[in-house]
Amino acid sequence: MNKKFLLVALVAVANLAVAEQKVIKLEESVITSENSSATIADIPKNITVLTAEEIEQRGAKTVAEALKLVSSVTVKEMGGADAAFDMRGQGATAKSNVVVLVDGAPINSIDLSGYKTSSIPVDNIERIEVIPSGGSVLYGDGAIGGTINIVTKQPKNKKNYGSLNSEIGSYGLKKQQAIYGTKINDKLSLELDYLKKEKDGYRDYAKDDLESFGLRSRYKLSEGEFGFRYNYSNTEFRAPGSLTREEVDGDRTQSNPKAWRVDGKTEKNDFVGDYVYNIDSDLEFKLLGTYTHERYSSNGSNYKTEIKYLKPQLKYSYLDESYVVVGGDIYKGHTTDFAYGNGKAEKDSLGGFLINSYTIDKFRFTQGYRRQNIEYNGIDKKKNPYNKKFKEDAVELTGSYLYSDSGSTYVSYTTGFRAPNTDEIRAWDGEYKPQRTETYEIGIKDYIGNTYVSTSVFYIETENEIFYGKNDLTEEKSNRNLDGMSKRKGIEFSLEHYFDKLTISESLTYMETEFKDGKDIPGVPNIKGVLNLNYKFNDKLTLNNSWEYYGKMYANGDEENLGSKVDNYILSGVSFSYDFKDGLIVSAGVNNLFNEKYYDYVGYSSGKLSYYPAAERNYYLGVKYSF
Repeated sequence: MNKKFLLVALVAVANLAVAEQKVIKLEESVITSENSSATIADIPKNITVLTAEEIEQRGAKTVAEALKLVSSVTVKEMGGADAAFDMRGQGATAKSNVVVLVDGAPINSIDLSGYKTSSIPVDNIERIEVIPSGGSVLYGDGAIGGTINIVTKQPKNKKNYGSLNSEIGSYGLKKQQAIYGTKINDKLSLELDYLKKEKDGYRDYAKDDLESFGLRSRYKLSEGEFGFRYNYSNTEFRAPGSLTREEVDGDRTQSNPKAWRVDGKTEKNDFVGDYVYNIDSDLEFKLLGTYTHERYSSNGSNYKTEIKYLKPQLKYSYLDESYVVVGGDIYKGHTTDFAYGNGKAEKDSLGGFLINSYTIDKFRFTQGYRRQNIEYNGIDKKKNPYNKKFKEDAVELTGSYLYSDSGSTYVSYTTGFRAPNTDEIRAWDGEYKPQRTETYEIGIKDYIGNTYVSTSVFYIETENEIFYGKNDLTEEKSNRNLDGMSKRKGIEFSLEHYFDKLTISESLTYMETEFKDGKDIPGVPNIKGVLNLNYKFNDKLTLNNSWEYYGKMYANGDEENLGSKVDNYILSGVSFSYDFKDGLIVSAGVNNLFNEKYYDYVGYSSGKLSYYPAAERNYYLGVKYSF
């Protein structure tokens, strides 16, 4: 009798735990989709959310390291440049085909530098929202691959709090961070942080030093709130350049002084303000504004970039769970290149969008439309002035069916566009045309027992794809539009199992691409898989073990698929954290546990491969005290 009672009790407890996880997972708030709070269950996309707890448990030290543990994202790193995030096979132009946001504000630049995330302290991140093929209506130009929204932590409603964080690790890693926050009065909260990080690279001549200061504040109003964020960062870096196969076999940590090496510095100031006003119970007004000033110098390059961005929107709830969002955005970007006769490039953009979401019974239908005018001014590589204007639009049509309390299925059709960036225009061949995509997607989300399931199948057609390659007539490389249609199709599949002390998550992305004359898109693995195991021994000690699998691919730049494919590889990492429950947490970890010899980047040019070796097994130890 007692055994039967115990069995029933265990089953009941397990079911309660699963039910709690269902609520946590499906009701988790996400703001990327419509610049307004929604839940994972509501969004008709295969969304992935990395929480601050998951980022910490997996030992990620940068945004790039965190996103490596998302199967729908391929992180591309090449010495000296910030990582690029590829979603759904964008290849070499991933930095221009994915929009990266911080608290809903795009941080993409107007040129090939794209976005820079290395200066964002991971300890300041609340969560990261990843939506493949999502955001073309809301964010416009460049969102054809998808959006990644980095949501930072807000000041706490607490009089005095803060933390001190220190880490050491392989390759000379030293990191110190201090955070202090206070509630000044019932309306105003303020938080400050300072970070200093020094790191020698895995290879000779490599360095990555960062110093940053941040300020965040929230001011509560009777019918809304106002927020302000400022961040200053100063990055000094060196990168050793590529190696030949023979040099890799001799010493993969060496730097070839004859190869192109990077020695640079970036200084950046970011100002962000947001305002929310609840006009009444059904009508909400939002305003988001940003200003970015950046100075960059490297190997003779010396330029300044300024970007201003303003986004107002209104949301009106006209029926229960039905609403319409009307908004627009103004973007002004300006770059001065001091190294080449004060050459200037400008990008101005004006866009408007409308999103309607209508719910009837268990069905939800969403329609969205954007119109965007884009204008470029500058001087091309032949020192000729140019002025180019584009008028583009994007459409989103989705339908979802909530067939149970925990399950939903959806279909989605979206169109998007991407205009050339200023660097591409300077070295362009032929007529400028924006790249346009059509994406078809079906998916399902549900709980089966103690397992959360999310899967989607997608098909993408791209017209006038922008790429850098040889002209068929002159053999000269330049930026241009690809003739014909390129295609991408695949499946994204993820599972998350909840047990008493163990959580196991698996995700897999399989993709086939068709590029120039039916060739594979270079730099895109056909498979990426992620396995993560998190075990809580008790309320103090946690173990995390992650695995990443990358399938074969053609080297970057091998648009004709002439070279051999880059080999597949597997990476694993393990991390521990011990919470003393008095504010002190000690963590330690090992990356590349089995010492895999792989590469951050493999390039192809004139029949030869060039390699950027990635780090071998490395370690870290951290101590954090919070009060």
